[in-house]
Amino acid sequence: MDQKTIARTHTTHHGQVEKEDLNRYNLMHGGRLLTLCDEVGYIAAMKHAETDCLTRAAHDIEFMSMLKESDPYTVDARVILTGRTTLWVSCAVKSEQKSVMKALFVYIAVDDSFNSKPVGKIHAETESEQQEQKKMRTLMNQVKA
Repeated sequence: MDQKTIARTHTTHHGQVEKEDLNRYNLMHGGRLLTLCDEVGYIAAMKHAETDCLTRAAHDIEFMSMLKESDPYTVDARVILTGRTTLWVSCAVKSEQKSVMKALFVYIAVDDSFNSKPVGKIHAETESEQQEQKKMRTLMNQVKA
């Protein structure tokens, strides 16, 4: 059986800002960006859990720059850490070479009756992934306290 790794959960979505994505300042609405991150994060979580997942929480949401109509963007998400039934997913939005937004999402794996369902551990293959897990574990412990 293949070991479940962070790299295997990597999920990417490419898009372009459309007129309906804009707020009253003609910039991409932050809520739309957050929704995109949640949707791409969900796919990453399902890749690992191999079952349905529900969004439980979002943490450390940060908007770093703005997007205008027609700007291209990329949403990247990866499962960084798992709990007994939870999946902690890192999400980042970039446009060309600039960082636009980042956030951490927590999903809970569920069965058909929406009862929580255990998930397997996720393996960090690189030193940088191990550092990400360490940071995420710190946040997980702070949130549980």
